[in-house]
Amino acid sequence: MIYNLTLVHLLLALGASGCVYFALREIRRRYVSIWRLFVPAALATLVASGMFLLQVVAHRPPWVFEAALLAGLSIGAVRGFMTMLRVDLYMSMLQERSAAKRALLWIPIVLAIAVAAEIVGAVMTPALESLQLGAALLATSCAGMLVGRAVVLSARLAASLMAPASGSRGRTEAKQSSSG
Repeated sequence: MIYNLTLVHLLLALGASGCVYFALREIRRRYVSIWRLFVPAALATLVASGMFLLQVVAHRPPWVFEAALLAGLSIGAVRGFMTMLRVDLYMSMLQERSAAKRALLWIPIVLAIAVAAEIVGAVMTPALESLQLGAALLATSCAGMLVGRAVVLSARLAASLMAPASGSRGRTEAKQSSSG
């Protein structure tokens, strides 16, 4: 233990940086697969769980974390419903404006800032205990946003892949009849 830092803080920093990296990869790609939606969400959940456990050990009330998680899940679900999807024959595409893609990147960046605040709070203990609580609540809501978005988008993608649009069938039949 160096300056009240533990191995947990190192793992939180690694998880937050991984979340930022995979969110960057997602916004750079044109096509998306369902499992890639859950990678940043899973990393954010691990980071938020670690920060939650650090606060539970410090005897913080768990109900505030439940409220932050519910708020994050609802914001993420709304975000997932508002995202435009287009499914072609082979892969599914997320059609997001560049501003919307940047908004996806801001959530992991805020998560990384919350982890940095937790680390600074751990070094300056007990002076910044309220900063640690705020950072843990922020990380919990960020994880909720990423999970809510991933769940709604994966459900929408799965539903669109199982029931393809009627317009795509007409286009394929028209191409076959014109070539024959």
